[in-house]
Amino acid sequence: MLGLAFSGGKDSLACWYLYKAKKPIVLWVNTGKAYPETLAIVEEIRAEAVEFIEINVDQQAQINANGIPSDIVPIANTLHGMIVSGKKDVLVQSYLNCCMDNITLPILNAVKERGITQLIKGQRNDESFKGESRHGAVVDGIEYIQPIEKWTSKQVLDFVATQRGQLPEHFSLNHTSLDCYDCTGFMKDSADRVEWTKVNHPELYDKYALNMSKLKGTIIPIVELMR
Repeated sequence: MLGLAFSGGKDSLACWYLYKAKKPIVLWVNTGKAYPETLAIVEEIRAEAVEFIEINVDQQAQINANGIPSDIVPIANTLHGMIVSGKKDVLVQSYLNCCMDNITLPILNAVKERGITQLIKGQRNDESFKGESRHGAVVDGIEYIQPIEKWTSKQVLDFVATQRGQLPEHFSLNHTSLDCYDCTGFMKDSADRVEWTKVNHPELYDKYALNMSKLKGTIIPIVELMR
C-alpha cells in the first residue's frame, strides 16, 4: 500500500505530481499552527486525493509540556534540568524534539495504523536537515520512496512550476512547508520566513515574536557567560 507524507511544501508537492497517477494515500499533520498558504495547498490536494488522512496534533500542548523549541537549549531550562535546578519561568526544548513529537512520530504511527508499506517522502540530499532514510531503504517494514532525493531546490521548483503554471508566492522562501507559524527553531534557515511572516501575517508574527523574546531573555545571559 502506497502513502505520501505531505507537508504542503514544494518537495512533497513535487512528489504528489510524480505519483498522483498511482493514487497514494496522502497523510498530512495538522499542527494547528499552519499558515493560511499551506492550508490552501492542503485543501487543493485533499480534493484531488483518493484518500486523504489528516492527523491532528496539539502543538501548543506539546510546547506547554516540553518547552519552546530552540536551536540553543539551556540545560537548566529543560524538563530534566528543572528537576535538579528548580522551576524556571521559561521551559525550553530542542526544536528536533518538537518536530519529532508533533510531525514525524504522528505520521509514522498513522502509516502503521493504515497498513501502508511504501512511504513517499520529499527528502533531498542537499537539504541542511534530513532523516537517515534513503531511497529504497526498508525500516520497520516500511519502504521509503524518495524520488527527488538527488534533485536540487531549483529543479523541484521548476518541476512544480511546469505542473501548476505558476508557483505560490511563499515558495520563494527557504522553508516552503509552513507547518508552524510560531516555530522558533531552525534559525539559520528561517530568517526569510520570519521576515515574510512579519510583513504578510503580522498577527502570526506577534505570536512568534513573543516566544522568541522569552528565548532570548533566557539564552543570551548564558551565552554572555561563555565569552
